[in-house]
Amino acid sequence: MTTLRFSSSSSGGSSGGGSANDTTLTLVYSTASILGASLAVQLLTPADPWGKSLRFLKQLRRQEKGNLTSATDVQSSVTTYERLHSTSTPVAERESNYTSLVNSYYDLATLFYEWGWGASFHFSNRHPHESFDEATRRHEFYLASKLNLSGALAGLRMATSGGKQMKKSSSSSKVEEEEEAMKEASTPSMANVKVLDVGCGIGGPMRNICKFTGADITGLTLNQYQVDRGNELCRADAHFANHRDAEKHLPEVRCRSVQGDFMKQPFDDASFDAAYAIEATCHAPDRVGCYSEIRRVLKPGAIFACYEWCLTDGYDPSDPEHVEIKKRIEEGDGLPDIASTHHCLGALKRAGFEILEERDCVKDEYG
Repeated sequence: MTTLRFSSSSSGGSSGGGSANDTTLTLVYSTASILGASLAVQLLTPADPWGKSLRFLKQLRRQEKGNLTSATDVQSSVTTYERLHSTSTPVAERESNYTSLVNSYYDLATLFYEWGWGASFHFSNRHPHESFDEATRRHEFYLASKLNLSGALAGLRMATSGGKQMKKSSSSSKVEEEEEAMKEASTPSMANVKVLDVGCGIGGPMRNICKFTGADITGLTLNQYQVDRGNELCRADAHFANHRDAEKHLPEVRCRSVQGDFMKQPFDDASFDAAYAIEATCHAPDRVGCYSEIRRVLKPGAIFACYEWCLTDGYDPSDPEHVEIKKRIEEGDGLPDIASTHHCLGALKRAGFEILEERDCVKDEYG
């Protein structure tokens, strides 16, 4: 950091001129170093900081002109958010106004998230010698691996064949059948498996998981700007185009974002073969209601996998420091309240889910 110090004097002398020149030279060298480093990153890596910064400024100008979901202008959106997160505003009021709270937050934060964080708005653990992007994708792929998409594909093939299983030789084993299903998971037929991303942001995880699995993924988000931006990114990548000459019933694009409230989802019952959420349902005002809606749109036996923000047993509501940290996380991330692990697990059960696996990821060992 460079500190500039100015002093005024009634005399017209040139005392301190050397110091001023030194400061000017320091600024010039610092600026040249920053520009040189950014040029090297621009030319030698795929990061594209100049292109991202230019896009950010264009998007910011549009936001300033009123391209918002929550309000007519940025200041109104800021005012709404600050009022809802005021210390005098009770949790119940934030929960009843969660749509305004969440839209205000993401109207203000989405541009900065994409510019500085990327298209995947979530945390992930990082192994030694692993890049940020590699850690992000691995975190997403791990969750996708829990969805049993090969099993969902096998179920679809059974349904389309009228429930008749193909006969295999007596030497065939269950392992061979599972291997066959896994082979199918990499083929275009996986585009028939429908997956829901609950709270998709601008769709970074959705697109990564779509590439990883080949499944058809619909992302649901409350914020219209995120819908528009997510679909723009989906259309820009030819990878997500379906091969409709083989299966003409498929949509043109294998993943897309839709606007909707995950407390009142715009989908028919039993529409999806699997669902996942990544640090999204923490925005819900009522976990049982949110999880119940997810279960409603899933087919019987389908899996829902989730990374959830939770308070652990270590949280002490009588400790002012704990309360302050909790409040800052809520205010800094657009959350009405943070629920405990016990509350979330109980809510899943009350919504009708069977808990297959759960753990605190913080306790994992990463080498």
